[in-house]
Amino acid sequence: MNSLVSKIKSVVRKLTGAAQLEERMNSRLTDIQENISELSQEIKTLVGKAEHEDLVNEVKGLEDKIDAAFSQLSAVQRGLATESRSSTPSIDKAIESNSTPTPSLDRLAAETIYASIEDKLRGSSEEIRKRQSGYIKFLEEVPSGKSVVDLGCGRGEFLELLSESGIDSLGVDSSAIAIAECQEKGFKAKQMDLLDYLSSCEDESLRAVVSFQVLEHLSFPTLLQVFAESFRALMPGGIFIGETPNGANLAVGGSTFWLDHTHVRPLHPELLKHLAKFYGFTSVRVDLVSQPEVPWKLEPNNDKENSSYAEAIIGLQEYVLSGQDALLVAYRPN
Repeated sequence: MNSLVSKIKSVVRKLTGAAQLEERMNSRLTDIQENISELSQEIKTLVGKAEHEDLVNEVKGLEDKIDAAFSQLSAVQRGLATESRSSTPSIDKAIESNSTPTPSLDRLAAETIYASIEDKLRGSSEEIRKRQSGYIKFLEEVPSGKSVVDLGCGRGEFLELLSESGIDSLGVDSSAIAIAECQEKGFKAKQMDLLDYLSSCEDESLRAVVSFQVLEHLSFPTLLQVFAESFRALMPGGIFIGETPNGANLAVGGSTFWLDHTHVRPLHPELLKHLAKFYGFTSVRVDLVSQPEVPWKLEPNNDKENSSYAEAIIGLQEYVLSGQDALLVAYRPN
C-alpha cells in the first residue's frame, strides 16, 4: 500500500510540474499574440499619416518588432513541443516506472532562448542551406560506403542537403529541441555530447565528420580531443570539415563573435590549420567564406618609407577584412 501511495504521489508531482510548464508557456504565447495584435493596430493607424518619411521610419520599426515577436513565438513553440513529448509520460507509464518529476524549466528556458538567438542572428534555414550547399561537393569526392556525421546538427539544414544527395548521415546535438526538429523532418539524429559520440565510434568507421559553427563553442582541451577522435574514426581518405567564425577578422573577433553567449573563443585560421596537421590530417586548407563587401582595400605601393607598414597590413588583410567565416577542410591520408 505504501509503495502504491508513493507512486501516486510521484505521478501527481509530475503532472503538477507539467501543468505549471504548460501554463507558463501558454501565458508566454498569449503575450506574444497580444503584442502582434497591438502592432497590427499601430500599422492601421499609420495609414492615414501624411508625412511619407515618417511613415517609412515608423513602419520599419514595426517590422523589426514583428520579426522579433515571430522569432520568439517560433522558439517557444519548438520548446513547448519538445518538452511535451519528452517530459510528460502517461499516468500508466509513470506509475509503472515510479519515475520522478522531470520537467526542467531552466533547461527548457535555456534551449528556447538559444533557439531564438539562432533564428535571429545566424539566419534563416533557407540562407544556411544556400551557404552549405557548396560543401556537398567535398563529400562527393571522398570514398563512399560509410556514414557522415554532422556534429552540432542544429535545425538540420546540412542533413537535408545530404539526404537530397543520397548520402547516408547522422546528426548529433546536445539540444533536445534541435534533435526533435531533425527527427520530425525524418532525419536520423541523436541527442548526445559530440565528443562522447566520437569516442563511441569504431576506428575508420566514418566517411566524414562535419561541424558547422560548433568548434568555437568548445574548450581548448575538448577541441583537441575532437581533432584526435575524428582522425581515428575517419576511414582512409575521409574528410573533416569545420566551419567557424573567422577569429582573425576584425569585425568578427572584436564584435559579432560575442553576440552568442555560448561562444568560448575565436579561432584563427592558421591555428585551425596547425591543429589539423598536428593530428595527422593532410591536404589541409582554410577557405574564407561569407565574405563581406569591403569598401576599400590597400594595394602594394613603391613608397619605401612606409613599405614595411604597407606590407604588414596587406599581408594580413585577407584574413582581417575578407572572411567572416573560416572553413577548415582536412583529409585523413589514404
